[in-house]
Amino acid sequence: MISGDDSLIRRSKSLRPEVSLSSICSVNPCSQGEMYPDVRNSPSKGKAKQVDAQNWHSHWWDFHPLADHLQRPIAWSNASTIFTPHPSQPLILGRSFPSSKQFLIVSPDQVLNNPAAYEPPNVITVSSNDHWLFAYFPGRDRDGVGCLWQRGHSIDKWTIKDYWACERGAGVVNAVFVGAEREWVTCPDGSTTRLAQYGPLTPVSDPTLLTVTQAHQLNVYFLRTYASAVKSLTCSLVQPCYTAENMSQIAHDPPRGPKTSRLCSVASFGFIFHDRTRLAESVFMVAMRSRRYPLSDTLRTASDTSHDLGLSLDVPPDNQLDERPPLLDWNSYEEEQIIELCEVKLRFDGLCMFIITAPLLPIYHPGPCLTNFVFVSVPGSKSDTSTSPKASPTKDKESQRGQLELPKTYLVASFLDFEEYASLPKSRIVVYSIVRVVPPNGKIPWAARLVGDRSLSPRILTVAVPGSLSTTTKKATVVVAVTNPGGSLARGAVKPKDIPVGNLFTLQLPDLSDDPDCDHPSILAPANRTSNDCPLSIFASPNKLLACAVSMSQTSVYTLPRARIASGSKDLDTLHRLPLAKALTIALQSRRSTADISHILSLPSTPATMLHDTLFGTLTSYEVNVSLGNPNLFSMVDVMGAAVEIYRARARRTQNDDEKERYLMLSRNALNVCSVSACFSAFEDCKESEGYDLEPVWQLISLSTWVVAFLEDLMKECVFLADLADPTPNTNPNTNEMMPKEEPMDDDNPFLRNLLTSPFQEATNQSPHSVSLNTPILLHLVHPLALTNLRAVVAHVSSFHQYLASMTAKRENSQFARDTLLDLVSSSGLDLKVIEDILNSAIPEASAIPGEEVKASFAKGHPVPAQYEQLKKTIRSLTTSSAIDRPRLFIKSSDLVDGFANLSASDRPVGDDPGMDVVTKGRLLTQNPGLLCLRCGGRSQVGGETGRSSPRWKTWERMWTVRCICGGSWMSGNI
Repeated sequence: MISGDDSLIRRSKSLRPEVSLSSICSVNPCSQGEMYPDVRNSPSKGKAKQVDAQNWHSHWWDFHPLADHLQRPIAWSNASTIFTPHPSQPLILGRSFPSSKQFLIVSPDQVLNNPAAYEPPNVITVSSNDHWLFAYFPGRDRDGVGCLWQRGHSIDKWTIKDYWACERGAGVVNAVFVGAEREWVTCPDGSTTRLAQYGPLTPVSDPTLLTVTQAHQLNVYFLRTYASAVKSLTCSLVQPCYTAENMSQIAHDPPRGPKTSRLCSVASFGFIFHDRTRLAESVFMVAMRSRRYPLSDTLRTASDTSHDLGLSLDVPPDNQLDERPPLLDWNSYEEEQIIELCEVKLRFDGLCMFIITAPLLPIYHPGPCLTNFVFVSVPGSKSDTSTSPKASPTKDKESQRGQLELPKTYLVASFLDFEEYASLPKSRIVVYSIVRVVPPNGKIPWAARLVGDRSLSPRILTVAVPGSLSTTTKKATVVVAVTNPGGSLARGAVKPKDIPVGNLFTLQLPDLSDDPDCDHPSILAPANRTSNDCPLSIFASPNKLLACAVSMSQTSVYTLPRARIASGSKDLDTLHRLPLAKALTIALQSRRSTADISHILSLPSTPATMLHDTLFGTLTSYEVNVSLGNPNLFSMVDVMGAAVEIYRARARRTQNDDEKERYLMLSRNALNVCSVSACFSAFEDCKESEGYDLEPVWQLISLSTWVVAFLEDLMKECVFLADLADPTPNTNPNTNEMMPKEEPMDDDNPFLRNLLTSPFQEATNQSPHSVSLNTPILLHLVHPLALTNLRAVVAHVSSFHQYLASMTAKRENSQFARDTLLDLVSSSGLDLKVIEDILNSAIPEASAIPGEEVKASFAKGHPVPAQYEQLKKTIRSLTTSSAIDRPRLFIKSSDLVDGFANLSASDRPVGDDPGMDVVTKGRLLTQNPGLLCLRCGGRSQVGGETGRSSPRWKTWERMWTVRCICGGSWMSGNI
């Protein structure tokens, strides 16, 4: 029996047929109740009612949907969108996790015109790049429909690319997109590398979709990069077959139904990592399980013969009923006890694609009801050349080949045996190793060998999903959901709505033993449906940290088992080995969503130190890649973009108002780091040899306006720290605060009272007589990257201001633009050139601070004590020079018009204006809903009609149509 204590679980609310997908909410921690009783022992007669009121029990019929393969499909895209079928209608629901925003995928016209004739989709799959989506709608007494969608810029915009009909008896059983990029993994030293190619290569087609039908056929649908129509290839999986693209075929020729009653009921794809021998290149496996069903002709034959009156009909012998299909014994209408395997080669020879199929020996297993079977692949390892002597590659060729560890492929299958349907089914899981066997005749077939077998009774395995791969140990795992046969109900006046009914376990392959390094999250079910709500389908999140499971009545999100590694380690050199740090590094390298990582870091059960440790470990991996010359597909600004999501998620979960405001300040400043970098790239793209491109002059003025407003907020903080602090050395033991000089002040004066209170003091309930040096916005003055970007963008705004001031406006629009920028700079109270020089001189000192302290400040989002002296020096230089005109900085003309009593030291924080475009920093048009960033919450209208604009500006703006400046995905703003 699987043992182990139950840890925290994360689960969402129910998704019932009458409830929309938005009812799924964030998960809540819960602990397991008492151990379940032995349901095989009946209670005594007198205590039967009392015992039944305190315990719950499962029955065999609760698990029969698993035997009938009544799975509700689910797909979790790399953009963190969960796709599920509608409970009763032929529709697909999409939901952006972890938000409550949901949307519908438009079904084909053939389905929308007659929705009662089609069932909800039984197959849903999404491509690894989130550009393509496929679903199959089974027909009710008619042909089914397969549909292919293409995504737009936002994750909720899907348009139908093509759809086709599939005859009855040839419906789609499983589907998958191929051609994904090579996976990134982390190494023990923190560096990242790519695994070998996984699956067939498709260099000239996007997408390439594989489907297995009930007729034991493999269909390949692909779209050439230069073509507009989808093409298809079809091959048999039960007999050798060869099909090429140049062979005479009709595009979208619907696959024909089978001639017999034997149909494929479930199928699985097994892709193999490529190795240096190139034997596995473009080769993959297809496993199938079949079932026999009665045909209408067969039933009609039985009906006719049962009413035979013995009368001669004078029908010629050739037309007698003997040619009809033979009668089948009713005992044969069941699932076959074999798993069929087929080797498939999908290749491209430079001109056309072709498929070669070769059926293999089937796997016989007496298990009557197969509930799950999945392939798990392990990449091969390279030979260790660090200890081998230098020699000729030719001489060492044979010895090094023997040191290579070839890729491994496992087929994991689970079975249920209901026996006489009088008790709970017996659950068993087996694993087969798919290996190559080289016979003397030169052919290279595959062989399946049983390498693991385990009984889980009295518990029942419901669903399984491949686990994450450990690159250090090359350990393959599979995550299984195991439910209890019974358990105890909560006692007391207040009973919880959900109680634990099982656990998620990580099993090691091939021996199927429990992974001792992983915890066992619990599975929750509503208290009134503890025994009849087992998961039917499960799909892991993009970073394999969470899993979404679907039952007959609800959709739940669970935390997958994770290694038991405590955070807060004092050894900073090992933080990159934390599971969340490695997951964040790989997510940024792969350009995947980090929503599941942020969700775990936002949970109240996650220590606050884990946020710093995760970001610090990711920065360590980034620097290791730089030092080794490895490619980094992300920048430090991308890390800060991920921090925006982490801080905002943490702020939503925390109940403490001070902590909430603190995390919101960190989130705003992290977004400001991204905004400064984006503004710098815009000015760089629009810069010319003698000035700037003036076609997008108003767009550049919008960016300049935001930069000046941000500088004003930053300089105000510097003035607070300089004017309120005593110039004498600080003897306060708390070096995080600077104490002001005690001066008489009229407390009734609202101007002085507001002036001496900074936003950070209000957020942290600090005394107005102490100003903290770890204010997040001050990070721009001490961190080398943030300081360098700020100096560069200030230099651009200063040069742009001087360039417009030196020009003579020839038109009214040009005059307005010139006057607007001149008024903006003059009224700001800032001398941009002086500020640029001071920031430029501070860069060497900021870079001289130890690297560990610099990474710590970036990970924490604010300056650290090691940077305080350099920060004080920079502040002193800014406030004692002519860079700041204090009256103009604090007193604006609008304040004088509004009234003296309404003066304040700070306006709305930069980046919090809901009417500002988060990308272009311009004003949003009310008639255009635009786009909504799911990470930072900002809105934008990039990608729309820009009118007459410079190609340089259009190129820069087009760069943000796929992702926000913080790296988040877009969703339609009207949702």
